[in-house]
Amino acid sequence: MKIVIPAVEIGSFETEIHENFGRANYFALVDTANDEIEFIDNSAADQSSGAGVGAAQLCADNEADIVAAYHFGPKAYKALTAAGIKILDLTDQKLIQEAYNDYQAGKLAEAEAGPGGHH
Repeated sequence: MKIVIPAVEIGSFETEIHENFGRANYFALVDTANDEIEFIDNSAADQSSGAGVGAAQLCADNEADIVAAYHFGPKAYKALTAAGIKILDLTDQKLIQEAYNDYQAGKLAEAEAGPGGHH
């Protein structure tokens, strides 16, 4: 499984999670088979509109199985769902390691679609 978590910078499991999926500077790609992490630029972050959809496409292009984040716009949520990517909701995790630990422990709930900017 490959999990994508938005990140504020390129770093490690100790890197902070970005608060907005589509506008994240980078994405951490965590391979659950070997607990390896790599970072990619979110080329969609600077788009004037459609950043969430562009970010969702980037996740699909990188063969993500799951995305875990705080805020998904409705279009990003729809694009991720259409790509068959499971969407998990982060609550108070600050570091990628905390989110990954919670994922492994089965503590992350599936995100639900909503009308506004949070999911």
